[in-house]
Amino acid sequence: MITIIGAGRVGSAAAFNILRYRISDVVLIDVFENLAKGEALDMMQTAPALEFDGKIVGTSDYSQMRDSELVIITAGEARKPGMTRLDLIKKNAGIVKSIVHEVAKYAPNCKIMMVTNPVDVMTYVAYKESGFKRNSVFGMGNILDTLRFRSYIALELKVSREDIRALAIGEHGDSMVPLTEYASVAGIPITRLLSKEQIEKIINMTITSGAEVISLKGSTVHAPAAAIAIMADAILRGRNRVMGVSTYLQGEYGFSDVAIGVPVVLGRNGVEKILELELLPETRKRLEKSVAIVREAISKLEEA
Repeated sequence: MITIIGAGRVGSAAAFNILRYRISDVVLIDVFENLAKGEALDMMQTAPALEFDGKIVGTSDYSQMRDSELVIITAGEARKPGMTRLDLIKKNAGIVKSIVHEVAKYAPNCKIMMVTNPVDVMTYVAYKESGFKRNSVFGMGNILDTLRFRSYIALELKVSREDIRALAIGEHGDSMVPLTEYASVAGIPITRLLSKEQIEKIINMTITSGAEVISLKGSTVHAPAAAIAIMADAILRGRNRVMGVSTYLQGEYGFSDVAIGVPVVLGRNGVEKILELELLPETRKRLEKSVAIVREAISKLEEA
């Protein structure tokens, strides 16, 4: 069973994807109980059309998450036009701390997936507050960045998105690091197909695309909800997918006591393995800058 805490647009869309792809039953929890119940009822009535039998329960009762294998936390204030993800840090840290205590109480054996922004800082908070093993606490961010990266590569080359393979690491934010040296089209490195100017344009579009969606429609919904479902599928079905995930580092890539996006194998136990890649000097500098930004945000939070 999967519990999603936060029945807003992203949480509800993620719940719907998890149900329609038959990944798991879902408990949808929100402090606004009628919102959670209404979303659950709406999804249940969709089941005959899409032919899924998964169960969905909407509630404000945290005890309903008992026996959950995965708890996904989307609750918190959403980013508004003109805001960075880091602007949300203090307010959302308080929300996440209180939720994580409930998770540890009712679902001590689960994995925690953080979605609340800024996701790397909130992953750090969730890990420290939960007392869980580090493989069991991780954040969604880089898989969404990767989906955007792949989309823009495909658009630039006018090829199918299905043939694009890529990764993004670092902060889920303006200092993210799309790994151009590991991006390919059907096995062909993009460095052989695109100019440096084209690649830099793609990187910039990838970094700014979330803010662009927010400025146009107020929030991102479908892409993050899809990313959540991809991660949930990897965990619940033990598929050992390789993807960028925010995780607490203990020496990997030369960093410790920070949560940041790195390539991992994601499976039944959460982060099954952290993959340490050889990075180009320029990429390494970008990652160091990204880690410094997250560290600074964490330090400000701890000082507050």
